[in-house]
Amino acid sequence: MTTSEAPEQYPALLGKLVSELVADGSLYSHAWRAAVEAVPRHAFLPEFFRDAPGSDGITEYTPVSQGRDPDEWLRLCYENKTWVTQLDNGATTSAGAPVRGIPTSSSTLPGSVVRMLEDLDVAEGMSVLQAGGGSDYSTALLCERLGDKHVARVEYDPGLSDLGRDRLASLGYAPRLVAGDAAAGCLKGAPYDRIISTYSPTHIPAAWLEQSAPGGVILASLVGSLGAYGYVRVRVESPEAARGRFIDSTVSFMPDRDAEKPEIGPLIRSAIERRNEVDGVPSAVAPAMLAVPSLMWALQLRLPGTLTVGLNLNGTPGRWFLHPDGAWATLEADDKGVRAYRGGPRDLWSEIEAAVSQWLRDGCPELSRYGLTVTPGENTVWLDSPSRQVGALSE
Repeated sequence: MTTSEAPEQYPALLGKLVSELVADGSLYSHAWRAAVEAVPRHAFLPEFFRDAPGSDGITEYTPVSQGRDPDEWLRLCYENKTWVTQLDNGATTSAGAPVRGIPTSSSTLPGSVVRMLEDLDVAEGMSVLQAGGGSDYSTALLCERLGDKHVARVEYDPGLSDLGRDRLASLGYAPRLVAGDAAAGCLKGAPYDRIISTYSPTHIPAAWLEQSAPGGVILASLVGSLGAYGYVRVRVESPEAARGRFIDSTVSFMPDRDAEKPEIGPLIRSAIERRNEVDGVPSAVAPAMLAVPSLMWALQLRLPGTLTVGLNLNGTPGRWFLHPDGAWATLEADDKGVRAYRGGPRDLWSEIEAAVSQWLRDGCPELSRYGLTVTPGENTVWLDSPSRQVGALSE
């Protein structure tokens, strides 16, 4: 679909979206505004899923497409929202009725997309590697801004990569497109002046460091086992080192499909079986604290590999923490107060309380106080200064 073939409502809807992005500060440069105004988002969203809670509270997904309701489809394409475009790696589809599944690809809300592009700080003639493609809307924006010969993109899913190629070609863009592991980068086009990740890995891969030009920038939203995100911008000092600071936790993408993560079902079932066998202990940690992104970031640095899930057990809501070694802990609050329960081979709750206490002593640091040093063998996180290391990101 070319811009000339777009529905007549398209200019007004696009104009409204651009005004929203300018008003909220996501979009501020003339160059990127021109790119957003030139690229039709609906060309990359022929079908997507609208999510809503089912009768039992579990999220259900209803397909939206031009063929079903063209006016509603187009309107939603230009909302500043993330739309799921694939469930269960493409295994789950729907003829129209709501379905359930795990989102595995999406078109990220335009506000986050253009904010990252602004943060990338590109200039004419620079080369950019985009790690992860998704719908390839952001790839089109890069092509429009820099010229497609300066853009390379790696997408894990071969089917999505092919769809993206067709959609980009329909608008006249022909960047270097590769289907494969985005963590491996794209050696053929290296070195790159900028690398931007549109999926959320657990760490910055060594290949991105090696394929960056000296002085280049890597921009990514990293995610840990507790689901806390850290949006970071590092400058490459050499093929052996890059350093920079985290910005905040507001930018997030689909996690790395290859990231190893144990099944939470067996862990939570085992913990629930033992929950009534142990006595709870009073805790000064308020349940609301566990909803603070910067605290969850600090916890996952101190407790790598630990998973978390919210669960209402016998009418009492709890925040459960589970480790593959069998250790577990849950914090529950009812009319009798806040109590913690724990079990397994080690006292996981004491470790959580120690991490919370350290976070409080540090002044409840926001993400912007943390930094990251990247070497080929490790991603080291520090607080305030590179001399104060507080953790390493797991591969």
